[in-house]
Amino acid sequence: MKCINITGDDNLIDIFISTFCNSLQNKIVCVITEGEARRCEVSFPGSRTAMRIMHSMPPDIFLLRSDMQIIAPVVHCSSGTISDDPLLLARFDVKESSISPEDIFAKAFNLLPQKTAEECGRCGMDCRRLAEAILKGEKREEDCFFAPGSVEVKLGGRLVELGSFPAGIIEGAVRGLASSLKGYNENEDISITIRS
Repeated sequence: MKCINITGDDNLIDIFISTFCNSLQNKIVCVITEGEARRCEVSFPGSRTAMRIMHSMPPDIFLLRSDMQIIAPVVHCSSGTISDDPLLLARFDVKESSISPEDIFAKAFNLLPQKTAEECGRCGMDCRRLAEAILKGEKREEDCFFAPGSVEVKLGGRLVELGSFPAGIIEGAVRGLASSLKGYNENEDISITIRS
């Protein structure tokens, strides 16, 4: 799932969210706000029906409006100067934006596993440095060992983190077996559920 941190002036953040959602009419945008009581509020702004949201879960992108330290690109909503943040993707104010909402969506990437180099480091760096390198165009999202691929495994309903190697083995084995079945179509998703 794509995720963007939103920082800055609350009024400008509200305007940015409205502008962003209205510009991406074919995308589901989820805004997560963490309040003073550390309660989390979730909203789906824009012209969406409840049925469309339910059928389209999960959302295409999360906008995180919180002080939580999540390693993700940042959109800073302010008319003043801002510090030099290596994760800064865009600056937004009412008069101008450094990048269009469509480009913000295109440059955002799936949330990295939020690991330090000691916890993982399989790409040769921690998640923050990898995110900075992706924004600079020096690395790709696929350079993350846990980059989401076409395989998703859940155990007891919980998503299991897969690296690209085991995901490739599982995909190859399942596609190989499924290809011999009547009705197999290589352009369709394959779903397997094993109950205990």
